[in-house]
Amino acid sequence: MNKKLLLSAFAGLLLIVTVGCEKLLNKMVEQTITTDYFDIDFTVNPSGSGTYSEALEIVTPNLDSLLQYEGFDQGQVNSIKITDALVEVVSEGNLDPFGSFLITLEASGKDAVTVAEATSVPTGITEIALIKKSVNLSDYLKSYHYTIKVSAVLDQNLETQMNLQAKVRYEIKVGM
Repeated sequence: MNKKLLLSAFAGLLLIVTVGCEKLLNKMVEQTITTDYFDIDFTVNPSGSGTYSEALEIVTPNLDSLLQYEGFDQGQVNSIKITDALVEVVSEGNLDPFGSFLITLEASGKDAVTVAEATSVPTGITEIALIKKSVNLSDYLKSYHYTIKVSAVLDQNLETQMNLQAKVRYEIKVGM
């Protein structure tokens, strides 16, 4: 009987150690967290050709809560990069009046960095995928406050108001 009890206790201890080691190993191996799309709604009012910009200031971003939900903290972030970026028409019309789009990030004490762009816009489309830049955005998104800015160049006069939405999704690499 003592042998069975000792064997059961050893098996239970082995199971606890194995599960604990697996959790520790998961935190040591780099993992990827892909965020949901972050939407930036903006309206371009009737205007002549030229540059249009919309800035969205992010105060107390939810990076900490996202990492916590996944079982990590900011100290375990290795890199944050853009995985997808696009601009789409939400109202009537298409992107014909626009010649280009640019998305930048700014944070206190850091230079503005281009994260995605489209240098030309084909005619007749209502959505365009932007070319993402392979730049580590950790220092920007870890900031208490940062600004994401969407800029567009109007190649033609815009006769009616147009509602657009920029969408950005991030990939966060975490691990020890």
